[in-house]
Amino acid sequence: MPGTHGAVSKLIKVLSTWLPSLRTRFVLLVAGLFLALSVVMIMVASYLDLRDEEQRVVSDARAIGATVSRLAVPHLTNHHYLILEQELESIAGSGVVDLAQVHDPARAVTIDSDPDTSYFDEMDQHPLITLSLQTGLDQIRQTGDRIEIALPVRETADSPVLGVALVSVKRLQANGMLFAIWGRNIVITLVLLIFCVPVTFHFAENFVRPIKALTQTAHTVSAGNFDAPFPVERTDEIGVLARAYRDMVGTIRNNMARIHELAYVDPVTRLPNRESFRQHFNSNMQLADGTPVRMAVLFIDLDRFKRVNDSYGHDHGDALLKEVAARLQRLLNSSDKVAAGKTAFSPLVARLGGDEFAIVLPAEKPMSNVYTLADQLVQCVEQPLEINGLTMAVGASIGVSTYPDDGEDYTAILKNADIAMYAAKRTGGNRACFFNEIERDSRSHERIRLEAELKRALLVDEITIAFQPKIDCATLRVVGAEVLARWDHPERGLLAPGCFIDVAEESDLITRLGDRVLELACRQGRVWLDHGQRLPLAVNVSIRQLEKPGFTARVLDILEITGFPAELLQLEVTETVAMGDPERISEAAKPLLEAGITFAIDDFGTGYSSLAHLQRLPFNTFKIDRSFISGLADDHHSRSIVQTILAMAKSLNYEVVAEGVETEEQHDFLAENGCTTAQGFLFARPMPAEHFEAWSKAFLMDGNHPRLAVGAQPKGGSTFAA
Repeated sequence: MPGTHGAVSKLIKVLSTWLPSLRTRFVLLVAGLFLALSVVMIMVASYLDLRDEEQRVVSDARAIGATVSRLAVPHLTNHHYLILEQELESIAGSGVVDLAQVHDPARAVTIDSDPDTSYFDEMDQHPLITLSLQTGLDQIRQTGDRIEIALPVRETADSPVLGVALVSVKRLQANGMLFAIWGRNIVITLVLLIFCVPVTFHFAENFVRPIKALTQTAHTVSAGNFDAPFPVERTDEIGVLARAYRDMVGTIRNNMARIHELAYVDPVTRLPNRESFRQHFNSNMQLADGTPVRMAVLFIDLDRFKRVNDSYGHDHGDALLKEVAARLQRLLNSSDKVAAGKTAFSPLVARLGGDEFAIVLPAEKPMSNVYTLADQLVQCVEQPLEINGLTMAVGASIGVSTYPDDGEDYTAILKNADIAMYAAKRTGGNRACFFNEIERDSRSHERIRLEAELKRALLVDEITIAFQPKIDCATLRVVGAEVLARWDHPERGLLAPGCFIDVAEESDLITRLGDRVLELACRQGRVWLDHGQRLPLAVNVSIRQLEKPGFTARVLDILEITGFPAELLQLEVTETVAMGDPERISEAAKPLLEAGITFAIDDFGTGYSSLAHLQRLPFNTFKIDRSFISGLADDHHSRSIVQTILAMAKSLNYEVVAEGVETEEQHDFLAENGCTTAQGFLFARPMPAEHFEAWSKAFLMDGNHPRLAVGAQPKGGSTFAA
């Protein structure tokens, strides 16, 4: 029943709170069960004893009745009546029989055991005597305090009834008998319980002991010792539980090993990873007395590794990384100069990620061991490698910083080693550079600071864009705009791309910068489109952006997010980049062309283009470099080059944009020779979006199209300077 179940649950909960020991609960449970069983046994024994006693009394009464009946056989005379009366009184005087009577129906005489009466007295005939005479059978009646038995008297078993003998016996008092029985059985129960409890404690202790051992093993495992022994040899339930624990701990140990491997081991090279390297550095920074330990960190970046990945795939790249890692490890193990002095600790080589490795080792003064190891590392890495049957060669640019000279903590030391590595790479790579050697180079220091500020600028949206209009040379209508990056520096003001593009290229921030500029341009173009102004926009693209995987997808994603039409977007690639790797350009441009995006060759004429390459490239626009436009007035050679470019573009059906148009003479020459579009200070300088709108309205209008105010321009300048 629900109520009973709830009460039992509450009782178990209370017992669990009061008796936390499993052994105590077990002993009490056994004792309780034993007591309950004892009570039941006492009750059963009492009932059986009472029943046996009653049967004994009845049997005694029958025996006495039979004796009395024999006394009354065969025929009684008066003399015999007196003798029988005396016998009956004697039987009653023994205390067993309460009343004894003999009835002779032939003479209607009743002789009893009461000394105060005689057979001459008138006595009522007992009902059992009457019933026995009528039936000729034994009659027994039990009342609350006595048992009465009437036995027919016969001469022989087959003769008729001559009389009836009646015996009345007192019944035993049940309460007294039960008390005696219970007292006896309780004493026996207590004696057995005194013997049972220690035995139960003994068995409980034997039962709980393996559980205690298993619990202790579990505590040992929880403390981190997964090799603790389990009692798995047992065949009982404890053994089953122990084996389950052992299997669980084995699984946990394997998972912990896997987790440790994922957290601290590089999956490709099996070297320690960045986190393991950091912990190793931090754990060896100081001696027990707090004295700093001089250490050197060598930051290693592989030169030309990207070409291997791009040319042969990541499988070959991973194989190369494994071989380089093995070389670094062997060199570190074989070098006898990596440790020196009392502060020596175990050197460590780790892979930080990509093609970057790092080594930390003692650096006691003089640091000849560090210089020697750095040179050995460069020579070790530059040796040709055999990868999957192919011979490959890479180099190593190494930056070195020392603790505590070049920084107070791990972050500063690794950052300065990274800076020194980039300094080595800028000077051609495949060499080692120490941070303390570039610290005096103010120009390098400035570029480092500029790189850090550019990272922050990309995070806090200090990068903005400006628009320089493109003008149709024939109609003087605005036919588009070139988007140019600007950096709204909090201290230096608005910076042009020339101040930070090189830093962005070297630090690989150019991808984030290019994505930011493209997104801002497309968002603004969408705004103008919503206002009814359909303006094509041209955005410059770096070689680093084209080399990055997913460039095409990022461009299409930006167009989809901003809602700017693909046919209004033009991507500009410099001629040097386009001619350097035409296959890559074509591959990256193909899906963008299919989406409707157009491409232009920027700075055309400064590279080494050939008609064969031009035919394979996806461009439809030439942008004539400003160096040729500036020489149109007095340089016959520049005029010839521009005329040749325009003629070639016309024959190939290319559009031409002239950059850097600053005078009316330049504009007139371009218009006369078939140049379709021009941009430059003659029309307007690059300007923010809101200024671009104001400029469009302020520019002289012919219908709905702005026209150049011929003759109103200051010589060599622009009326609408941003």
